[in-house]
Amino acid sequence: MTDFRKDTPQWLDEAIFYQIMPDRFAREGSGQNEPKLVQWDARPGSSGRGGSEFYGGNLKGICAHLDHIKALGANAVLLTPVNRAPSYHRYDTTDFCELDPLLGDWHDLERLVGAAHERGIRLVCDIALNHVSHEHPWFQAARGNPQSRERSWFKFAEDGGYQCWWGYHTLPELQLDNPEVQQKLFLGRDNVLAFWLDKGFDGIRLDCANDLTLETCEKIVAEIRPRFPQAAIIGELCTYSVPWLRVLDATQSYFFTDSLKALKSGSITTRQCLNNMQIAYSSGARRQFQMLSSHDIPRIYSEWGRAPAFLRAARRLQFTMPGIPMLYYGEELAMRGRHDPENRATPDWRLLKKPEIAEELKELQKLTELRHNSPELIRGSWQPIFTDGYPDLFAFFRADQANPHCLTLVTWNNSRKKIQPTITVPWGWLFSQLQLEEVFTGRRITTVAGMVTLTLAPNECAVWQVKDDSKRNYSFFKNRSR
Repeated sequence: MTDFRKDTPQWLDEAIFYQIMPDRFAREGSGQNEPKLVQWDARPGSSGRGGSEFYGGNLKGICAHLDHIKALGANAVLLTPVNRAPSYHRYDTTDFCELDPLLGDWHDLERLVGAAHERGIRLVCDIALNHVSHEHPWFQAARGNPQSRERSWFKFAEDGGYQCWWGYHTLPELQLDNPEVQQKLFLGRDNVLAFWLDKGFDGIRLDCANDLTLETCEKIVAEIRPRFPQAAIIGELCTYSVPWLRVLDATQSYFFTDSLKALKSGSITTRQCLNNMQIAYSSGARRQFQMLSSHDIPRIYSEWGRAPAFLRAARRLQFTMPGIPMLYYGEELAMRGRHDPENRATPDWRLLKKPEIAEELKELQKLTELRHNSPELIRGSWQPIFTDGYPDLFAFFRADQANPHCLTLVTWNNSRKKIQPTITVPWGWLFSQLQLEEVFTGRRITTVAGMVTLTLAPNECAVWQVKDDSKRNYSFFKNRSR
């Protein structure tokens, strides 16, 4: 059993994240007419500039949409890197501690931090410590002078080649076991991570945490936690990430996402998908990000837009499973876009007025409200339910030991036929004649000694919660002091 961190900032448990790529989100004020910017509604990649295709989104644009983000129900924003870089995505920095001027100035950042915090929204910034741009002064010095101090900060071959991320020559990797590099990035008094936390950010996402290594992540948290006890250190991991929660506060992996994609493609069964979730969450590893889209994978409406029932079910699982839900900007607008750069298009905010988008917003707001108002969905236990005879039933419940009346049951019929299963919910407070109400339709079912019989339409994902009002002048749950 993994021994998870005990000093993780508690605000993470209640977080619903909204991810923003600043260059592509919104632009306000001066700078939007700079000649090198592409037209806001241009198709990504159409300019032929590759990573230098700037749209001009900025910090003022983000600030102008904070009320929209709050109205969605998100209370945390993850920004992809804001440091200076030659590319729009800024994962290839040329100066870790300089705000990219295309995004604004330090006053703009200060205003964004203040405005977000006034609305109860936390800000987390993304930083790529593993590599830099080949234009970075450190690398230029190392490459130009084999005797330079910076030479040992990178790994060069005898033929002049060098170690770089995934073989991209524009992204030379730093040697993170070098003491000087460690001092600059995360151990020294004026290290890079501390610099941005001092600017008001509430946490750091470590890009490519698997490249940093588990040991380096442990050093980072050990250094940052005493100075910034409420700062969350989140690691991006392209793997099953539970073991990494021993050192990190939270992980962003694609295990949840890819399990659902494998289910939709038919490469795994519903039962195996539920088994995957049991592997990931039965040990209590609830601080894993749950996302359906991001800047690194196709947008979910491009994947499942033609399978609305499956998409709806996936969304409901995203907000009821253990973990930290994260929306990618534009999901509320049903934006499409497959692989990079299509999945990094700019949103048309006028779409918010369209009736079909209003329905999507309504569903999202219902789910964020459900998440915020249900203690069992924030910190409660999770248990899968396996029922013989229904191989396409994906079911589980969440419960809160401290508040036994707080129970959420999720039942997803991932088949094309109506089913009427009787399932057993092993929770000691699911008394006979107690009723459960389906959150989205209002229909009710009645319990019998911890069992419930329910009817599910084809492909329906139903979310049930306890309603203690079926008996007049009576409560199933007593609160008696001794």
